[in-house]
Amino acid sequence: MIQLNKLSDRDLPPLKAVVLRLWQLLNSPTARLQEMAEAMSAEPVLCARIMAVANSPAYRGVDEITSPQKALVRMGLNEVKGIVYYLTLSDSVRPNTFPPSFSIRKFWTHSLCTALLSKNLLKYYPQLFPMTEEDLEQSYLAGLLHDIGYVLMATLASNEFTALSHAWAQGNDDPLELEERIFGTNHTILSAKALNLWKFPKNIQISVYAHHRLSNSDPFPASIVLLKLADYLATEAGYSFNPLFSLESKRQSLPNELFDNDFQPLIEEVSLKVEALVSQTLV
Repeated sequence: MIQLNKLSDRDLPPLKAVVLRLWQLLNSPTARLQEMAEAMSAEPVLCARIMAVANSPAYRGVDEITSPQKALVRMGLNEVKGIVYYLTLSDSVRPNTFPPSFSIRKFWTHSLCTALLSKNLLKYYPQLFPMTEEDLEQSYLAGLLHDIGYVLMATLASNEFTALSHAWAQGNDDPLELEERIFGTNHTILSAKALNLWKFPKNIQISVYAHHRLSNSDPFPASIVLLKLADYLATEAGYSFNPLFSLESKRQSLPNELFDNDFQPLIEEVSLKVEALVSQTLV
């Protein structure tokens, strides 16, 4: 069991001081690009891996990227945040912290695909998601971090997570009820709690908390609908983490009129990018 009321930031995966500094700058609305580039350069291995991604087929431009600042410009801050977070997450936890049943690859590809879909749904279908400027800025991170509670489950209660993954293979349980029986909570609550401890904006916490909720009467805000749809489309693309969340179950919480649109070209575009990014970062 995980005692939610006793959870603190000390229970979250630790980050090196220089990486934490870069993460804070990437999330600061007042930080200058030069500050971010300098912070990135302070961790040479991380810097080299980000620049390799910037020069990969997913981002390649006319000129080769030769500086951290140019890498930040080419990739965009949101996507650099994703690379920084997941590279440091996989590197910072102690060896063997994750149980064998936890696949960091499956976890990241689902989260990354959801984030990229969130970004591109706003780009290609802006009329579907009337959102504030603040919500628009935060949608990528909500997609990237919506399942981070699974990391806490795996690192704080590895035996229970192994039991959870065995139950997934049976395929007979309601996914959230199963998590609550094993852990005393579920991954949506844990994800929102982690983001609260990391001091992420309240809107991101709410979207993450609600991404598997069914609407009783009033429709969900557009930011939550966006995350739900991106999560659904990531599963349709073949990138899922918890197999008990089927396409059918995820579609139940989405407005039917959304599916008057053909999202298949977007799924194919994002899938190619996910594969390119994964080939550069998960070695």
